[in-house]
Amino acid sequence: MTCTTLFQAGDSVPPNNPPRWPEVVEAIVKIVDVYAKHARKYERVGEWIERIGWPRFFQLTGFEFTRYHIDDFKHAALTYARSAHVRY
Repeated sequence: MTCTTLFQAGDSVPPNNPPRWPEVVEAIVKIVDVYAKHARKYERVGEWIERIGWPRFFQLTGFEFTRYHIDDFKHAALTYARSAHVRY
């Protein structure tokens, strides 16, 4: 069974199809095209998204917004290594 057969139309994660990852490339090309049309001169992608806001970003790119896109960092401190010791 391949990843393509596991992926359903409603899933929010694209399948893993190496070596060229066509779904990921398609998504990146879409983001860059929308960015090129709507960004100001010398504006970076992150700055552009902050300026227009995430709802407008999803609207312009046509990506479906799901609850998995929200990260509120409520319990993030519990997952971080909180020691001052250097580890190798």
